Amino acid sequence: MAAEAPPRRCRRLRQASDLSTAAASRPSKRLCTGEKCTSHEDRISSLPDEILIMVLDKLDTRTTITTIILSKRWRDLPRRMPTFYDLAVNDMLPPRYHRLKRLNREAKAGYEAEKNANKLTDIYAIKALHERWMTKIRPLTAIVERYERRAMRRYVKQVNAFLLAPKSVRQHRSVQKLRLQMVGRTWNGTTDEWITAAIAKWGIEDFELVVDDGCLCYDLKRLDGHRNVRLKQLVLYNCMPVRAWDCLMVRRLTKLSLGASSYMGLVSDILRNCVELRDFRITSSRYVQAVFRISAPTSKIKNLQVDWCNFGKIYLVSLPCLENFLCRGRPTKLYYGDVPQLKRVSLDYSQTEDNDRDDDTGTNRTYPPSKFFKRIPPLDCLVLQFKGPQMWIEPLVVPSTFSQLKKLFIANVPVNWDTLWILLLLDVAPALESFHVHFDNSSEEQYTRGHCAGLDAEVQQHQYRRLKELVVAGFEGVGWQTGFVRVIMKRSPWLRRVHLLDGEVRDDDEELGALQIVPHRREWHECERAEVLDDLRAGFHWPPVIVLE
Repeated sequence: MAAEAPPRRCRRLRQASDLSTAAASRPSKRLCTGEKCTSHEDRISSLPDEILIMVLDKLDTRTTITTIILSKRWRDLPRRMPTFYDLAVNDMLPPRYHRLKRLNREAKAGYEAEKNANKLTDIYAIKALHERWMTKIRPLTAIVERYERRAMRRYVKQVNAFLLAPKSVRQHRSVQKLRLQMVGRTWNGTTDEWITAAIAKWGIEDFELVVDDGCLCYDLKRLDGHRNVRLKQLVLYNCMPVRAWDCLMVRRLTKLSLGASSYMGLVSDILRNCVELRDFRITSSRYVQAVFRISAPTSKIKNLQVDWCNFGKIYLVSLPCLENFLCRGRPTKLYYGDVPQLKRVSLDYSQTEDNDRDDDTGTNRTYPPSKFFKRIPPLDCLVLQFKGPQMWIEPLVVPSTFSQLKKLFIANVPVNWDTLWILLLLDVAPALESFHVHFDNSSEEQYTRGHCAGLDAEVQQHQYRRLKELVVAGFEGVGWQTGFVRVIMKRSPWLRRVHLLDGEVRDDDEELGALQIVPHRREWHECERAEVLDDLRAGFHWPPVIVLE
């Protein structure tokens, strides 16, 4: 037995012990700055300032600001910070919050739709319907508000560390534009401190405050005692600017935007006080006003935008420097007064089954085009977007004459609408040089009557003698579209180019109210292309250049 070899298990243990001994004797690859090295040592902060600045330049704005809270070593670095900061509480809310909020919004919309559809008059039936829907809405609302409170507590700490930093920190950081987005109703005192610090202490030139699901108030008069105010652009959403009509600070503003509950009337007084204002916008206003009047004879405003507001009529009484006017929402009647410099008007009207009903008949209202061009001055460019499931434009002759109109763009025309109103509008634009029209082919029903054939017989009554360019987007080569193009070609003896393509329109971010066509690639068969071109050129001795894409 003594001559037998040791068991294999002992040899394996012996080999393992040899390996552990060798590993213990091998020097460590980990670099240590001193004799003792612990796992809790902050080695990043011990790096030179040059390397830390390079690291911060690679980070986004939110991560960069978070480092101010985590480490004082990073706070005093003379780094190249961005001049625009977008601090939004939505970045701190999880995806589940957005899903629950969407479900809550859909449940509230379903309750309103069922209440309007049933037209209940019995108080007990209305109460039963309300309680049935509240059993779905209340639990969702409680969870959504809990998420908002947690996120706002974190958000307040982050913004306080950034805006309420000591003066030594503000000297090393340049902030020109700041956007704050918050939720809730109980943060009015905190918001006052933020606005004062951002505008008065930091000297921000472009400030935007968005409050979701709530409404705050801020007295702009408290900023008059500060000297470091350089604010030029102010955007408020659900934050009412108290005493904006007699505040000295707003006299320096060049751009002012009021959204939702921020606008509460007194627009003429505000514009008179904002003597340097160039751009003014009102969006999603909850302030119901039958007649919206703007009279500011001393105003220098050039761009005016009214988006989705509850105004029945808009009177542009006196705006001597106004050049561009944009109005979106449900159809709103317009009256033009002293606006001698007005050159571009863009109207984007959308009528649904609920937003524009006649109280007497219960049906949707219809409007002649003349309701939108009362005493309109000579324009250079007109952009129209009239949309809706049913045609609400009456095909009547427009009494106003666009004697100097050179460019007309009509977009998102539903294919189930009659195009007669477009031709009648062209008849009162004798100086028109460029005409763009876009047909929305997403409508399910298409207009199939031969209205173009009837107009073809009277083609000699009106001619567009200066029209040189015709662009038709959303062209699919159907019969009524071909007939529409032929009518314009016959009325335009000096037409040089016809561009037919399939595409969509989008807003041009560079110019207020302007649109741009985004083409879609369409593969035309050779026989189909030849048939469409032959139909367009039939009867013309010298047809214009036709580009079919």
